[in-house]
Amino acid sequence: MAKGSLSVFFSMVLVSVMTLLLTMAECIRVYELHSFSTEYTDMAVESAFSEFNPYLWANYRILALDLGYGTGSIGPDILASKTIEYCGFNADVNNNYARISPDECKVNKYALLTDNNAQGVVMLGKKAAMEGLASQVVDEIKSQIDDMNSIEKIDVEQTAEEGDASLENAKEQQLTKKYVAANDDNPDTNPDDYETPKEVEDNPFRAFKMIKESFARGILSTVTDAENVSETTFDLEQLPSHRNLNTGNMEVSSGNDLVEKALFIEYLMTNYSSFNNDLKHDGMRYEIEYLIAGKESDSQSLATVVGEILLLREAANFATIMQNPSMVSEAMAMAEILAGFTLNPAIIEAVKYAIIAAWAYVESTLDVRLLLSGGKVPLVKTLDQWTSDVWHLSAVADINFKAREFQTGISYSQYLIGFLALNNNETLAIRACDVMENALHSTDQYKNAQMDNMAFAADISIDYAGEEIFLSVFDSPEEDVSYNLTKSRYLSY
Repeated sequence: MAKGSLSVFFSMVLVSVMTLLLTMAECIRVYELHSFSTEYTDMAVESAFSEFNPYLWANYRILALDLGYGTGSIGPDILASKTIEYCGFNADVNNNYARISPDECKVNKYALLTDNNAQGVVMLGKKAAMEGLASQVVDEIKSQIDDMNSIEKIDVEQTAEEGDASLENAKEQQLTKKYVAANDDNPDTNPDDYETPKEVEDNPFRAFKMIKESFARGILSTVTDAENVSETTFDLEQLPSHRNLNTGNMEVSSGNDLVEKALFIEYLMTNYSSFNNDLKHDGMRYEIEYLIAGKESDSQSLATVVGEILLLREAANFATIMQNPSMVSEAMAMAEILAGFTLNPAIIEAVKYAIIAAWAYVESTLDVRLLLSGGKVPLVKTLDQWTSDVWHLSAVADINFKAREFQTGISYSQYLIGFLALNNNETLAIRACDVMENALHSTDQYKNAQMDNMAFAADISIDYAGEEIFLSVFDSPEEDVSYNLTKSRYLSY
């Protein structure tokens, strides 16, 4: 058997070389501990965020994570558990060189869709709109908003009512004078001196009163087929805009300039249903109308929007008549017939404006019928685009009688854009949360989901632990050298 020997000097050199190699190996491993823990944290957080609510994405293009995971649990505890579970799978010590394992996961900060007046919805909505929105579309929306705001508001109904009241009061006084003259003993008075008020075949004030009373009974039945109107109702007090909300602990803010406003409106118009654009969502049918009006039923929200359109159309149509001398002359001719007996220019003039107001009111009713049927109406009409005849306004009683349709003009959807622009983003966003939660609760799968438990951003940290490997050969049995690392990841949809 061969024998060998090892000098003391060579032993010391060998130990030094081994120490150097093992130290270098441990240093590389420590570097890898940081690299691997960062990678595991990224994968775990991204895996957790991949479990976004599919219903919100499919129907409203909103990416959000239900922190309750369908259980009704409030807060980020389940998210932390899910994240550490994903991390543990990726960092299985039997399958990774670093030999590092996750110990604990904490959700340091998180933001909910409803935080700060639902700014998360505004942010995500703008992102969704920017994916396919050209700059000219933004300019078109801005132009639409400017056009709607340029219409001078006039109280057409009050003008018509005051003129009609002046005429009726003058008639009553005239008939009283005629009666007194016929029944007194004064030979100087003659009832023939007082002209009997005249009538026209189709009194515009009767048509005005008929439509106004019809609106009072039900505005929708006057402008559309009431059988096709949704009667879906919902409890406002249970919706996010009316109840106390859970909140995250992350600061959330969004800009509010005109371009961002236009982007958010485009998002809403594309992803939410309206009267003439049914996207087949669960829950509310008239979602855009709810965003504008915020009423407790589809029909009430629609009626509110229709009422707003009527006011705009009345003002625009009043302006059209006033800008056309021939139309003013027709109104004046009728006023002279109805109020000429007074011989009072002031009363005749008041009746003229009341007739113009009643005419505009009837034309506006025809306009709304056309808009709700899918047609377009010019913002301010010309004489050639006018439909109604001041001498036959009672024809408006026919529900199928609509304004003349043209290829150019403003559609019902474009009016909705204008009304959305009149509301601030905060109001629209929190009502959008109402819409989405109502839709979720109308399904069997998401009955427990709450919009104020939907996270769209979070800052998550994971603690890791690892044992010393290469240098452990130099440790005494009593020594326990370990590494503790913490890695954080912020992620937002």
